Amino acid sequence: MYKLIVFDLDGTLAALGKGILPQDLALLRRLEEAGARIAICSGKPTYYLCGLMRQVGLSAPVLVGENGAVIQLGVDLPPKDYFVAPYSDAAKCSIRLLRDALERGVPGMWYQPNEVGLTPFPRSDAEFDAVQRVIDTLAPELRDVIIYRHCDSFDITPEGITKSSGLARLGALLGVAPEETIAVGDGVNDYPMFEYAGLSVGVNVKDEGRVDVNFASAHEALCFLMEQVQ
Repeated sequence: MYKLIVFDLDGTLAALGKGILPQDLALLRRLEEAGARIAICSGKPTYYLCGLMRQVGLSAPVLVGENGAVIQLGVDLPPKDYFVAPYSDAAKCSIRLLRDALERGVPGMWYQPNEVGLTPFPRSDAEFDAVQRVIDTLAPELRDVIIYRHCDSFDITPEGITKSSGLARLGALLGVAPEETIAVGDGVNDYPMFEYAGLSVGVNVKDEGRVDVNFASAHEALCFLMEQVQ
């Protein structure tokens, strides 16, 4: 019996920068009514996920932000249950070093207001290249960080903090084992939670060997999940 279903957001439950479709919202509610706990695990910070999930209508949503760094139970602000993963001083220094260098090298760029990691959003191909050059130049000095390059941003997170570590901590909090967990995602930062979960479900995952099943849309994946919990 699967007790916990964890969804990535952008590219999985919703198109990049878009809302969750009404028919998919209805299926999320039905999954919860069938007994599954629903979590969102994203590179976005939990306050962003909180605003989104307030509109979904779930009774007990779980938010896992910044690729596993922060966990929030429910959508109350200030949160009643809020956990930040520990990380090394070396990672903190690396993140500060990168932020300072990027502010000098790519002035005016917007940064996601994170609790832990660093997420710059370049506005053009030239800015993407400039950010990559800063990262490459500083690479010998960087310690204890993982860097993901996405289509719209970069995620720089402390080493040891992944969606897998976030789900492991969440599972311990909720008393849910990996084999009772389903992970649903689309991108490279979702691969760690695919490895953690008892069942991995892809939405247009390019490397299909990473997942147990792969679907062309969130709706198809949600219909499949309804079969797993009934």
